[in-house]
Amino acid sequence: MTNIYTFAKRAAVAAFIVLLIGAGLFLLVMQFYFFLLVFAGILLAVLFSGMAQWLSSKLPLKRGWSLLLAVLIFFGLLVGAFLWVGPTIAEQGKQIRETLPQSLGEVEQWLQQYSWGEKVADKLPEDLSKLMPKTSSLFSKVTGAVTTTLGILADLLVVIITALFFASNPELYTVGFTKLFPPRHRTRVLAVLHECYHTLKLWLLAMLSAMAIIGVSSAIGYSLIGLPMAFALALIAFLLAFVPNIGPWLAGIPAVLVGLTQGSQMALYVILVYGGIQMIETYLITPIIFQKTVALPPALLLFFQVLLGLLQGGLGLLLAAPILAVLMVLVKELYIKDVLEKDDAATGKWVKAGSAGNPESKT
Repeated sequence: MTNIYTFAKRAAVAAFIVLLIGAGLFLLVMQFYFFLLVFAGILLAVLFSGMAQWLSSKLPLKRGWSLLLAVLIFFGLLVGAFLWVGPTIAEQGKQIRETLPQSLGEVEQWLQQYSWGEKVADKLPEDLSKLMPKTSSLFSKVTGAVTTTLGILADLLVVIITALFFASNPELYTVGFTKLFPPRHRTRVLAVLHECYHTLKLWLLAMLSAMAIIGVSSAIGYSLIGLPMAFALALIAFLLAFVPNIGPWLAGIPAVLVGLTQGSQMALYVILVYGGIQMIETYLITPIIFQKTVALPPALLLFFQVLLGLLQGGLGLLLAAPILAVLMVLVKELYIKDVLEKDDAATGKWVKAGSAGNPESKT
């Protein structure tokens, strides 16, 4: 009788766990955008915690005061940068919008020089200004634009508040999460969470370093060749560098279009300057930075970016790299180490890397 009761109890617990996992997967699929916002808050919390940890090591401050100082420094830098270069960026951004139709006209003239280009140019409207939205359509979309802006601001507010909660008391959430697991596994789960935090911190450090290098070098390079709106275009390069593989090359498109307004020679200079910056960053700077931080397989990252981009658009594309970094840690720690290598250790066997004929041998 006791065995039947024990079996029924275990079956009920197993069924509850399965239903819980199923419900979690259903929520993940149906409300994936919400989970992306939560992850963005976690990523920002990692940045705040990393800054607070560094300040605590340099200043005689407790963690609470270090975190407050880190938050003030972060938002102070944002506000200071906006007040310092904001008017210039806004003016140059307006100039970019005004020069884009002219740039597209230059592209059409260049295409008509070639037989294959004429076919492409024939597909374009005769008046390229028609590509820009009309005044009437702009007025008709005011409500939608305001709603979208308010939605973005609300999402940003959710991310900031989530980050502040997580960063202020991370132990409350990490320890609380580990209590969902049996006591014998809680230490290991906590260690994996710490490894995820360490990985995200290093990834943020590497990415912000690469972004700063690209932004500053783009501003210097564009200014040296005399490209108009250099600071605005450098800001675009800085921001889009947060999206590996895709973002940096997308940032080169408006720069080339602006260069075309100054002539084909200026456009060529832009291609050479920005292409050179990307080559140096890809083959020299990035390997040095990510060798000591987090290295993501480029092909796997590109596929993951395309997948999340298709699922959730810009936000998915923006967070694809840090999510992949966390997933790689989970696979490495929970599957490779705790399942594969644990089984090999238990059987007394090991797999020699690169051996094809005799993959297993006794230790």
